[in-house]
Amino acid sequence: MNKKGIFKKGIITLAGVIALTGAVQAPAFGVTTPKAAAATSTQSSQLSKLITKGKTQLGVKWRYGTQKAGYGFDCSNFTSWVYKTTLGINFSSASRTQRYSSSVGKQVIIDSKNKYKNLKVGDLLFFKNSADPGDGTLNRSTSGGGGHVGIYAGVVNGKHYVLQCGGGRGKVTYEKMEGTWFASSLVYAKRIVN
Repeated sequence: MNKKGIFKKGIITLAGVIALTGAVQAPAFGVTTPKAAAATSTQSSQLSKLITKGKTQLGVKWRYGTQKAGYGFDCSNFTSWVYKTTLGINFSSASRTQRYSSSVGKQVIIDSKNKYKNLKVGDLLFFKNSADPGDGTLNRSTSGGGGHVGIYAGVVNGKHYVLQCGGGRGKVTYEKMEGTWFASSLVYAKRIVN
């Protein structure tokens, strides 16, 4: 047998051993392993619980510097409360810290052509306002806030929703973003649960 024949036979034998033993099993393209599927399902369940929990406060009034269920929240106290009471994740109740601190979540890139493309339920959404124009001019340590903040609540009937407190509404709301101030003012996003 020449060298080519030996090499081919060796490859075929090795492939047979791998197939029989299952030593190397790469999942088919686009197929999720059971373990990965379970993790994704658990994560989706956790994130939907955030929205369900936040909705228990619909209509509760916006009150600056307040974090009291049934009584009042400001925007960042609301997002902090939802994460803390639902998933036990604690982070600052200041919008500036939620937005700018590297210890709170990880930035999600806002796609310039489709603002919603990279968002996932539970992402913190930051909107420009008078305290933070969203253009990088804010002195993070001494002035302004982090802009208005809410929670991305996903897609319902093809529309993207936000769960938030304030935002010109004076209370906790769950509403679509398209055609509103929320869509035109979205400048930044962070993912708390990866």
